[in-house]
Amino acid sequence: MRRAPWCALLCCVAAPAAAQERAVTFEEPQAVSLTGFAVGRADYDRLARSNGFTAGKIGVSLFKPAGDVYLFAQLTTALEGTETSTEIDNLLVSWTPQKANQWTLAFGRFDAPIGFERDDEPLNLIATNSFNFTFARPGKLTGLQVHYTASPRADVWAVAANGWDVAADNNRGKTGMLRAQVIPIPWVTVGVTGVYGPERDSTDAHQRSLVSGDLTIDRGRLILGAEVNIGREQQSGGNPTWRGAAVTGFVRLARNVGLSARYDQMEDSDGLLTGTPQILRSVTAGPMWYFSTAREGVFSNIEHTRFHLPQIALRAAIRADWSSQPFSDTKGVMELVYVF
Repeated sequence: MRRAPWCALLCCVAAPAAAQERAVTFEEPQAVSLTGFAVGRADYDRLARSNGFTAGKIGVSLFKPAGDVYLFAQLTTALEGTETSTEIDNLLVSWTPQKANQWTLAFGRFDAPIGFERDDEPLNLIATNSFNFTFARPGKLTGLQVHYTASPRADVWAVAANGWDVAADNNRGKTGMLRAQVIPIPWVTVGVTGVYGPERDSTDAHQRSLVSGDLTIDRGRLILGAEVNIGREQQSGGNPTWRGAAVTGFVRLARNVGLSARYDQMEDSDGLLTGTPQILRSVTAGPMWYFSTAREGVFSNIEHTRFHLPQIALRAAIRADWSSQPFSDTKGVMELVYVF
């Protein structure tokens, strides 16, 4: 019977100690991942009669997970002509609830989930962007994004944003975007996107609408990416329209060597996007040598494909541009992309 008080005392002492022991953890907090890329180029322009080397772009990004939330941010410094500018290229706070992980809510500045091409050089298979990417659709959006994964083969996006490629809102209206994407077979991705909203400075009138469709085929050695864009803007006295399409192909010739080519056409019959009524066309082709594999991160593959971003890529291309107006030009590009 004398043992009972001692047993009770030991239990009283041991219980807090056990509780305290359970609260102690030796797990290290998740670290911030720092990645980025650098781009150097050599350019030749027949029309401008110019050639030169450029150490033209560097992007530094950080990724910080914290439970169900992660932060991704990227600062990009680029040389345009003789001027250097630094901007927040991406800034994304994303939340995926643990008990409803088919939903993701994100806020910030991000690549518009449209088409095959992207803004940053490591995410593309060719050294220049098409007229469709430059004029026919938005490349960046700033706002709120909701992503729903209905199944491993079907996704839906809804976005409310400031407008096409603007960081700060240029009017009081908002641009809405809806996208549906399906993978009917493992190597084919099909997406349809609708965009609607005012895009002119200081006015909510002249609503602009866009319907965009894209197709990606990934057969390992062969990758094809295509997009079609059809849009119009409301205007008194007539609604100006535009339409365009671009097709990009990549063939792996050897383990570290590939060949890329693209045909691009953009019809701006009313001159709304380019300032001149015209039809723009371009053909670009050239080889790519690449080595090693870049670190895994938010961006680890070419969009909708299994092609891992290489750590080092050397791309050469010849590009011919011409217009229905009296204009034509030929350019040569040698581009070195390093991902760290």
